[in-house]
Amino acid sequence: MSHSMKKTPIVGNASHSEKEDKRIANRKMRRIVRTKLHTGREELPVSMKEVSDIWTMAKDGKSWMSSHEAREKYMRK
Repeated sequence: MSHSMKKTPIVGNASHSEKEDKRIANRKMRRIVRTKLHTGREELPVSMKEVSDIWTMAKDGKSWMSSHEAREKYMRK
């Protein structure tokens, strides 16, 4: 796996990753579920959309790469 390459030339805009945003959202979800379980309430959040907003995360969509030089740099995993 030393020279593995992506197959599709698509990259995220304006940020490398949403890793920190996803961590914060998961922590918020677990905190809400834990407090609801301790209080005895049965209506737990079903999805992540109930506790986080995808519009506030760092990445601003995805786009196709066009130039060959950019492909060489960003297609490497």
